[in-house]
Amino acid sequence: MNSDETGRAQSQVAAVILAAGLGTRMKSRIPKELQPLAGRPVIDYVLRAIQPLAPLQTIVVLSPAKAGLAERLPPECEVAWQHEPLGTGHAAAQALPLLRPEVRQVVVLFGDHPLLSPDTVKELVDTAVQTRALVTLLTALVDDPAGYGRLRREGGRIVGVVEAKEDDSRYDGPVEINSGISCYRRDWLEEALPQVPRSAVGEYYLTSLVAMAASASEPDPPVVSVVASPDVAHGVNDRVELAAAEAIIRRRINERLMRAGVAIVDPATTFIDDTVEIAPDARIEPFTTISGASVIGEGARIGPQAILRDARVGPESEVLASVIEESEIGARVHVGPFTHLRPGTRVADDVHIGNYVEMKNTVVGSGTHVGHVSYLGDAELGRDVNIGAGTITANYDGRDKHRTVIGDGAFIGVDTMLRAPVTVGPGARTGAGAVVLRDVAPGETVAGVPARPLPRRTQDAGER
Repeated sequence: MNSDETGRAQSQVAAVILAAGLGTRMKSRIPKELQPLAGRPVIDYVLRAIQPLAPLQTIVVLSPAKAGLAERLPPECEVAWQHEPLGTGHAAAQALPLLRPEVRQVVVLFGDHPLLSPDTVKELVDTAVQTRALVTLLTALVDDPAGYGRLRREGGRIVGVVEAKEDDSRYDGPVEINSGISCYRRDWLEEALPQVPRSAVGEYYLTSLVAMAASASEPDPPVVSVVASPDVAHGVNDRVELAAAEAIIRRRINERLMRAGVAIVDPATTFIDDTVEIAPDARIEPFTTISGASVIGEGARIGPQAILRDARVGPESEVLASVIEESEIGARVHVGPFTHLRPGTRVADDVHIGNYVEMKNTVVGSGTHVGHVSYLGDAELGRDVNIGAGTITANYDGRDKHRTVIGDGAFIGVDTMLRAPVTVGPGARTGAGAVVLRDVAPGETVAGVPARPLPRRTQDAGER
């Protein structure tokens, strides 16, 4: 095959993902392909593994009981329905009528194999194209073949796959097992798949195609294998296997980030989703969890014992033993320990938020200090504001939420309560223990319960 033919064949691939199994061992109302795995559904990892192929078609085979999964698939995926659970060969056959005429190679994968890498899938298809084999198998060498099918060879040639329950052989060394992931020449597959015999349990197995192909006189050899890491054979059928897959994926995530310049002090106690972005020179301390669409800036320090979900943290900022949810933090900000920034909070640059502070749907201007033990909800703080300890915004009247606005340079004394809606003007001050029920004018000082303006001479004396 010349280079032009090889290039055309590599671009004329259909990916068939088998996902019709009910996954009852997961004991969940959520299909196993949609179980969360380091921030993504299991099937997302399979879809990502085939992206470098740029397949002409991606066909997902489902049972009617998993119609909900069809609604969660990307728009480029087509669905073939397997109405009876009659085995992997029968499932793959349901995709044949959907194949476009120009498809020349069909790669078959499983929706519950999240550890596949794009490089491995590409190597499988490239080998199939270059050898023109009828069947190309993705295999792995393992010390314990367990429940996997084992390759049977004669004179080095692959002649079949022996199922575990039918194999009583004793092995002295590594065993080449079948991962189940395979690639087929489309013209041969359409002829052979309808001829797969029914097993003793009444199902049709893809592995039967190996022996059928091995009997062909051409090409030579008709069946080839690509040996990959044993991880590729790791399917997710129950919670134990899901946890094992997650451990591997999280290790890969941490390694990828560290090689890109992120300092992860203790990878074993650090949990970072695949969806997270972290810039070089950021430092992630132990017992930290970062999930969702979080973005961590260059030189930031997160943890120890921090939890971030859908959070954006700017360069050189620090989050110590705190929880940040759906919030944004600017550059050179210090948060914590033991602070909770709830959804909708936006913190500008050079802000200090100390211990035991809770914020919700609050905007904080640059240079502002919120030292400790405060609740600020539905609030807007200007630049260079000082919030004394024990400050509370009473934002909820039992029916509606109301906003508190604090202007630039305002000074809020300790134990101040601000009953929203209320505005404290720029440069205004509140005395310790003030209960502010009405707006405070710019530059004005109020104190008491309820807070009242202090006489100007008292303010002037206080300023001296």
